[in-house]
Amino acid sequence: MNTSKPYKQRILECLQSVGARGATNTQIREATHIPSYQQVYLLTQELLWERKIRSERKGSRWIFYSFDTLSVEEFVGEWQVVSSPDFDRDYLYMDTTPYIQVEGNGVKLTGSFHIGLIQGEFDGRLEGKRVLFSFQAMDELEPVHGMGTMMIQGEQMEFRLHYHFGDDWTFICER
Repeated sequence: MNTSKPYKQRILECLQSVGARGATNTQIREATHIPSYQQVYLLTQELLWERKIRSERKGSRWIFYSFDTLSVEEFVGEWQVVSSPDFDRDYLYMDTTPYIQVEGNGVKLTGSFHIGLIQGEFDGRLEGKRVLFSFQAMDELEPVHGMGTMMIQGEQMEFRLHYHFGDDWTFICER
């Protein structure tokens, strides 16, 4: 960490570097080399008041985050697939109403999905502004696996599946 930068700038850079994990005042102090705990506390309070960072209470600790990162909670819940550039509406609704169910805590997420004839489960983690995950599924009764991404775009979520040595599919979801 560059110690010639102003303290507030150091705190903002620290929170951007830790991403979705966030940091406590103690962790911020250690990473930024700001001399006193009280100084870090006062600066994080100022940054909160200025709406440059956000925080949440976990037990007896406060965790601080950069506004440039998303929290797991923004992905958690049931999402309905509303469209896809790769499939028509008839395929999306072929077996059931297409959905993606996301559960998570910390930076880890798990879930399930059923879109057309594709049904599976995923396991991943929040990396900055997106979720990276691995999945296994059945596609028309054939086992498939690969990796995927989820990204929030306004009120929608983009859900992408990348089959191992195979196709890539994109789905647009809403709550």
